[in-house]
Amino acid sequence: MSFQLPAGMRPAQAPQKGMSEEERAQQQQQQQQREEMKRQMIQAMLEPEARERLSRISLTRPQLAQQVEEILVRMGSGGQIRGKVSDEALKGLLEQQVSSSSQPKPQSSAPERAGTRRLGGGITRKRDDSDSDEYDL
Repeated sequence: MSFQLPAGMRPAQAPQKGMSEEERAQQQQQQQQREEMKRQMIQAMLEPEARERLSRISLTRPQLAQQVEEILVRMGSGGQIRGKVSDEALKGLLEQQVSSSSQPKPQSSAPERAGTRRLGGGITRKRDDSDSDEYDL
């Protein structure tokens, strides 16, 4: 007998071929244990204000919060964090992460094709017969 998920819900991982139900349950339990250890480690590392800030960020930008949590766990496991992380230190870490992920990507140097028009913000529009330069105001 297999368990049916409610409509619209998907399993966290696609079942792998050759794995028994017991192996999948064990793997899922290990994943839950790792997540719980990570949560406890982060809770112990952060001051209350920093923990609250990270919690709010996880609601609006879950990927950013997850990246910062992984950095904190790595730093904590490596002994780079002494004492509790303050809200100011967390802000600095967040700023570093945001600035490193938002570096401008190099634009292609491919020449524009005839019949295209470059608009602001990197938008390119193809020209058609109705486009005429003499009617541009």
